[in-house]
Amino acid sequence: GLAALLLGRKYITESKAPKALRLDLVGVLLVTAALLLLIYPLTRGRELDWPLWGHLMMAASPVVFGVLVAYERYKTKKDGSPLVELSLFRVKSFAAGIAVQLTFGVVLGIFFLVWTLYMQIGLGWTALKAGLTGVPFSIAVSMAAGMSVQLLVPRFGRKVLQAGALTMVAGILLYFFAAGRYGAGISPWQMIPALVVMGLGMGLIVAPLTDAVLSEVPKEHAGSASGLINTTGQMGNAIGLGLVSVVFFGVIDDRGPARVPADVADAFTDAFRNSLGWAAVVLGAIFLVMFALPARPKQHLEGGADDDAAAPVEKEPALAG
Repeated sequence: GLAALLLGRKYITESKAPKALRLDLVGVLLVTAALLLLIYPLTRGRELDWPLWGHLMMAASPVVFGVLVAYERYKTKKDGSPLVELSLFRVKSFAAGIAVQLTFGVVLGIFFLVWTLYMQIGLGWTALKAGLTGVPFSIAVSMAAGMSVQLLVPRFGRKVLQAGALTMVAGILLYFFAAGRYGAGISPWQMIPALVVMGLGMGLIVAPLTDAVLSEVPKEHAGSASGLINTTGQMGNAIGLGLVSVVFFGVIDDRGPARVPADVADAFTDAFRNSLGWAAVVLGAIFLVMFALPARPKQHLEGGADDDAAAPVEKEPALAG
């Protein structure tokens, strides 16, 4: 963080909006209420035995989102300072990218929580052992992310992101079979091949995804688009965490009370494998949605490059796809 502050002061150029915008407090309240109505009952539903008020809250969430859309249209006409720039969703690549960001966030929200519960509660590992088991995954993500942006995306375009989705599916399926084969006796070493494959796939997605989503967004709406990308990613994570009660703990509840440690391990292994199956299905859907992304996403130049330098890139015919 300190390094980022010091280097940022030197290398990041200042920018300024052509006109001052007003904070959309009503929009903030509406989007917060809509997200709360959706995520809170998902998170608390299982432990409260899915009360009626939880279902009513989830049913009300799309209604509030509808009110948000109507208000943002009004705010755009009134002073041009909406919280959400709705015109962005008319850009096909942006709309598709937001869908990818949301669903990918769901996958990550599900996987990382159930993975931790599986290792520490189901297998009885310490936090340190579980954490160290994830190191190969992190290294693989970092390596693939660096290669994807610098080497692969300029040459192969969106195919890199699609390859990342399929690679993650392959890693998930490998983990699914390893967990089933070794059961409670599985070791970190037996997890590493699956984790490395998953990490490589994730790295191919996370690094170039932002460029793919923003590639056709008008420059004047870049701030709003960036905020929507971050918000939808966090929203996806939150929804994924809420769905853990369904795809993970639902399996454990169906097995009944565990009486011995072996029962706990078996129940958590089954629940973990069920969650992996759902994650693989969602990643398959993500692969299909990625066809709506630009064939060759424009990579945004760093270091304050001027518009003239970027102009030849914008005129490449490949960007029309």
